[in-house]
Amino acid sequence: MQPLLFDAVVFDLDGTLVATDSFWLVAAERGARRATSELGLARELPTAAEWLGMVGLPLAQGIANVFRDLDDAQRDLVLRRCVEETHAALQAGGAALLDGALEVLRELSAGGVKLGIASNCSQAYLDAMLRDLSLGEFVHEARCLQSPGIASKSDMLADLLLTFDTRSAVMVGDRASDGAAARANGLPFVHIASGFAPASEAIESDATIRSLHELLPQLQRRARWISEELEALLAHGRTLGISGRSGSGKSLFARDAAQVLRARGVEAEVIAFDAFLRPEHARAATPHAAADHLAHAFDLARLEEAVLAPRRLGAPTVAGPWGSAVPAGAVLLIEGLFLADPRLAGSLDALAVLDVPGSVLEARLRAREPVPAVRERFLERFLPAQAAFEARADLRAPTRRIPAANVLGPRP
Repeated sequence: MQPLLFDAVVFDLDGTLVATDSFWLVAAERGARRATSELGLARELPTAAEWLGMVGLPLAQGIANVFRDLDDAQRDLVLRRCVEETHAALQAGGAALLDGALEVLRELSAGGVKLGIASNCSQAYLDAMLRDLSLGEFVHEARCLQSPGIASKSDMLADLLLTFDTRSAVMVGDRASDGAAARANGLPFVHIASGFAPASEAIESDATIRSLHELLPQLQRRARWISEELEALLAHGRTLGISGRSGSGKSLFARDAAQVLRARGVEAEVIAFDAFLRPEHARAATPHAAADHLAHAFDLARLEEAVLAPRRLGAPTVAGPWGSAVPAGAVLLIEGLFLADPRLAGSLDALAVLDVPGSVLEARLRAREPVPAVRERFLERFLPAQAAFEARADLRAPTRRIPAANVLGPRP
């Protein structure tokens, strides 16, 4: 069985984990009948499809979409009565999980994956689901529209990533808004097509499943993909470079490749090239030749002495701030920018370059870098410079370009 490489999985709630139609249709209709009766209105109530089309949206937005003929105060009454009837239905035990929900949560949790929920619901509704459906037994963190500092599902995901302290996460949901929140945070999105999205709703995803029973194989795609790429790289030797532009996912790819190898019983370690960055004051004191950013920014002599020369001689690397000594027989994955430079590539047995379209890199960098000045520096200076370097690189190691826009791996 392939290892689960993601640190966290965040689920939408309604239509993803919860079979909302088991109580919502009846509760919503009762609430709407009460409200229209109180208002003295004679109007047709929404169809079942219209009620279900609200699931996954903020309820106020769903009510506004369907009750366009009412004013704000009237819609607010409809909303409050629908909420009252929903909570009455929940207290009566009307809620149910979708088939496979507890099983997949149990298996992910047993595998050490942190589990989160991001839902456009109220805190009372979220608490009821966590309590009454045993979700709280497995879910580590949950966010809703009433969570502190939260204004959108994108905010929920951002907060969960900070809480879980990882960028290695996946969003699972049934609506386009779930996918948009995932993209806003630079995360892959798994769409569960059995949910409540209207047929007309266009949904972009990295994987599509029909039920939660299909989720684990989709998450394990990443391990299968990395395992296949490793087979090709290891045919050349055991000192491997993992490179690509900023945002290409090279750090996580290297980390996960080492995990895949360890799961096979192969000793593997990762060294980050960034560990050899010169201190800021040293870089400022060094004349900067625009054509040789590598020597200006990185201590190549130290890298050579501590890592590259020992590997060529079949000896352990030297321990340092970059990590412990790596035994001669272990697989060493060096990850970082500019590894295609001849001064580095000549010491690598093989080099993997993660190939990601510029538009995807830009989206990822916008998602993960909150400081505008830093973000714009990456977008306006660093990415173009890195692309130019790749275009003129004189490769000295067998090179494998790996399409990596989909971090789950190629679609079956």
